[in-house]
Amino acid sequence: MRRRIIKWTLIIAVVVLLGLNFVSTPYYVQRPGKAESMAKMVQVTGAKKVDGAYRLVYIYLGKANIYQYLWAKFDRNKYSTLVKENQVKMPEEDEQDYNLRQQNYMSSAQQSAAYVAYKAAGKAPKLTEAGVLVLGVMKGMPSSKVLKTGDLITGVDGQKIATVQDMDRVIKMKKLGDTYRVTLMRGHRVRNVAVRSAPFPKQYVGAGRGWGIGIYQDNHVKVQVSPKVNFDIQNIGGPSAGLMMTLELYDQLVPENLARGRDIAGTGTIGLNGQVGPIGGIAEKVVGASRSGADLFFAPAADHEYETARKTAKDIHTRMKIVKVATFKEAVAYLKR
Repeated sequence: MRRRIIKWTLIIAVVVLLGLNFVSTPYYVQRPGKAESMAKMVQVTGAKKVDGAYRLVYIYLGKANIYQYLWAKFDRNKYSTLVKENQVKMPEEDEQDYNLRQQNYMSSAQQSAAYVAYKAAGKAPKLTEAGVLVLGVMKGMPSSKVLKTGDLITGVDGQKIATVQDMDRVIKMKKLGDTYRVTLMRGHRVRNVAVRSAPFPKQYVGAGRGWGIGIYQDNHVKVQVSPKVNFDIQNIGGPSAGLMMTLELYDQLVPENLARGRDIAGTGTIGLNGQVGPIGGIAEKVVGASRSGADLFFAPAADHEYETARKTAKDIHTRMKIVKVATFKEAVAYLKR
């Protein structure tokens, strides 16, 4: 009888311990990833081979179960950190919509990188403002029943929508509770839907703060370039590789040797005007780039990210040089020097 009790106690304990693997927490674990060369990820047709390497840097970010939470909580490695879920996802955003949003950010970054690089190289890229991309839909809003993450809005009430500014102007022409006729592209199909405006839910913006159709949005641009460029970046999302993709493209396009055999890593978004914007996880990216053997690391000047990068580099005793940049032109100028 006693042996049977012990046996069942052990079985129940094992089941409970295994079951805890599936108990999620409102946290993500963030830790250094790697710096990957973009030589095969970004290729211009007929371009020269780059003498050196431009590396995009990514971090590992995963939902923490109870064991991962406890490990990160008490781990002495300060570059393995816990991040609250609301700092990663939009309110009530599921995993599928989060991943799709990150893919859309990467796609937009590729278009911006191509435009800036080809323009700087004198290749006259053609920019088309194609509409407003839906990055997320607020749960509980009437629009959540008809709009989806990834929809491309091209018209509202018969008026062409090319930019977010167009969208805001048309929305403000009506009153709270009015209905809008929205034309959109979903995949390769054109759809026409009716969307009613409503007050924003409290969990998104707080009580009594504004109204609208309840979407997170961004401009969607298409860039035509010659010679053609092919992007093949798998399983990496977000906009933070913008600067490094632009440098890779530019070095392939111009006759001069910009990299000069150096191993170059970095991070930062890229705007159509060439501005380098801040990202998240700068400390973890410095650690990952150093471990990957990079010679230098471009860090955005905005939001004190350069200062954080410098502090991290000193803390881990890396020989990798940290370079502060606010624009694409500054990065090019540094490499030329």
